[in-house]
Amino acid sequence: MENRPPHIEMCPAVPGRSDPRGSALSTRGIQRVLGGNPVLRGIDLDVPAGTVLALLGPSGCGKTTLLRCIAGLDRPDAGMIAVDDFTVSGPDCFVPAEKRRIGMVFQEPALFPNRTVGGNVGYGLPRAERGGPKVERALALVGLSGSADRMPATLSGGQQQRVSLARALAAEPSLILLDEPFSALDAPLRAELRGEVRRLLAAAGATAVFVTHDQEEAFLIGDQVALMLEGRIAQLGTPADLYERPASRAVATFVGDANLLPAEAVGDVAHTPVGDVPLARPAHGAVEVVIRPECIAACRGQDAVVERIEYYGHDAVIVTSSRGCPVRCRVMGRPPYDTGDRIGLEYVGEPSVAFSA
Repeated sequence: MENRPPHIEMCPAVPGRSDPRGSALSTRGIQRVLGGNPVLRGIDLDVPAGTVLALLGPSGCGKTTLLRCIAGLDRPDAGMIAVDDFTVSGPDCFVPAEKRRIGMVFQEPALFPNRTVGGNVGYGLPRAERGGPKVERALALVGLSGSADRMPATLSGGQQQRVSLARALAAEPSLILLDEPFSALDAPLRAELRGEVRRLLAAAGATAVFVTHDQEEAFLIGDQVALMLEGRIAQLGTPADLYERPASRAVATFVGDANLLPAEAVGDVAHTPVGDVPLARPAHGAVEVVIRPECIAACRGQDAVVERIEYYGHDAVIVTSSRGCPVRCRVMGRPPYDTGDRIGLEYVGEPSVAFSA
């Protein structure tokens, strides 16, 4: 059995939120070991009140474990978690999940099949409020006004997930945690609900942590994005920060499509197979430059050979070989080239990021 601090509960329950924007969340040095394997390796996060943080990362990186620690469903082996100024988990303090005033939305809606929609939404409320205005307000917020008497089996998958979100919002929690809530839905419905959930969280003034392995989903929903890799936060920032200024090769390749081109840097410029590229930070010597495909334009020339074309309808990626180096170039619509054509490539983006080779 793993060692635990001797005091299990020395903190008061988290009070109701006083800030209409929700409550701030902070974690410091969160560590968790499961089966002898370190899953969380010192997680520091700050989520300001009213902010939606998208927690992005591949399967097995520790996202759900971190979410469970924040919710109180699991206890860290080290570190501190606070909601506003109230410590809910620390060396000598642990507030149980039911006293943290944190709403949870899981991958599956997990509705009670024998309860009405209203009964499901009001389940976590005090008995006297379960049929009251809080339930109707929550249903109205998710676009299901008048559905309180329906049974879950009569709803679509998307509607059931809306009920799950309404249940989380009804209790006016200090914080809402969403664990890949669209993973069980088909692609068109998933795309529809992304924008809808972002609107709902903003309308509720909620502070939220949204877990996903989908980069597009994270960028659409999160005000801030925290990329987790191997139990650590690899980078935290706005979607634009992660995409345009990745902190490492691992971030650059996980977030979107990226060329990592060998180059020779001389101060603010790198000499690459697609020409000179301005650098956001000065560098010298052998480097790898991060270049997004949309920052490379096809032009007249003979330097690159078209190896294949990936056509997506609204745009296409021309996969080329330039001076023995693979280069991906994105164009709008259908490109006027065929496999085997020789073309030129030129850089047309803003200053880029380079890493030591």
